[in-house]
Amino acid sequence: MVHLSFRVLLVLTPAFDPNAGGVQMSTYKMARCFSAQGHSVSIFSFSNSEQKSLEGCNVLQVDDESGPRSEVNLIAFESYVRKFAPDIVINQMPYEHEIGEVLRHGKNYLLLGCLRNTLFSVIGDLDGYIDRIFPSAVARLLKNPLGRAAIRMSHRKRHSKDLRRILDTYDHFVMFGPPNLEELRYFVPDFHHERVRLVPNSIPTVVDSVPSKENRILWLGRVENAQKRADLIPAVWRSVSERLPDWHLDVVGDGADIEALKAAASEMKLPRIHFHGRQVPDGFYRDASIFFMTSAFEGFPNTLVEAQSYAAVPVVFDSYPVASWIVDAGESGELIRPFDTSSMAACIVELATDLDRRHTMAKNALESARRFRIENVGAIWQALFEAEVPKHIYSESRFSAES
Repeated sequence: MVHLSFRVLLVLTPAFDPNAGGVQMSTYKMARCFSAQGHSVSIFSFSNSEQKSLEGCNVLQVDDESGPRSEVNLIAFESYVRKFAPDIVINQMPYEHEIGEVLRHGKNYLLLGCLRNTLFSVIGDLDGYIDRIFPSAVARLLKNPLGRAAIRMSHRKRHSKDLRRILDTYDHFVMFGPPNLEELRYFVPDFHHERVRLVPNSIPTVVDSVPSKENRILWLGRVENAQKRADLIPAVWRSVSERLPDWHLDVVGDGADIEALKAAASEMKLPRIHFHGRQVPDGFYRDASIFFMTSAFEGFPNTLVEAQSYAAVPVVFDSYPVASWIVDAGESGELIRPFDTSSMAACIVELATDLDRRHTMAKNALESARRFRIENVGAIWQALFEAEVPKHIYSESRFSAES
């Protein structure tokens, strides 16, 4: 089958660096996928920090450090859009309404806004949100049923307004999977289903069979507390290490709270915990028997699916909607009541001591991960492009001629 090829522009606000965060990594994967499919791909970043290069793609950035709030940057962006003349624009940051306003006026392309996090990041971690937003004295006063209800209502009203504006701006709002539809319905009950498309993140490969594993448990990600809840690692490992004296914990990653985590591990005299910093993760996934996540919220966690793709059995907090879509509890991993470190530790110990059950779950994890292989996800994108681009640009004769 001959596929149509298009000019695709990907837009993001942080610097293009796949190792710096989930949005950047998803942008990198999408750009590589689209380029391999024969599309002409450009990436425009509203950061003036150093950008990574990507073979086959044109990476551009702004000069002003003020990002999309800068009129100079928006003018430069608008100029580049006209120059590149894309068939498709994918904005990875649809909540940045200034970017959307530039893109919606006089457009001659398919305009997509991509959700890159859960819509329930506040609802799923309301107390954490209160702590981050309000002074400590005020936060203490708000942590009661009435205060939480008021914060939840205010957030729902404000977020509903944002989402309605996004749905009005973009031809399609791209979300990861079915659980996101329930999130959207909470904020916008009357949204039009035809305006929403579901495209998950991808992984490059899945190993054919369960590799030889070691007595190693893995935590991998950005080491920070607000979202990733790295501060819960010591409590989990203290309980696990006491009951599994021949097992090791590998912490792979770096971030704002890495020194605090190391200090806590030292103060608690935690044994056999190894801090590796930021590394190429493949070898750690391959060796690990168990992978655990402590996140308060996620959109579509790449690390979770990557762990499954190497048959590391995931144990994660059921703290965001797609967790239960990616992990079939008791089959391809385990879901734990949010932030219950005692239950998480007990589950890890049970898996570590039951080799047959763990091996069965590892095989199921591989099967689960195969849903997200790049060839499968790439086909979803290509089908979306071919179905929708002719509807949203003026020169439709070009596509009828090529098809």
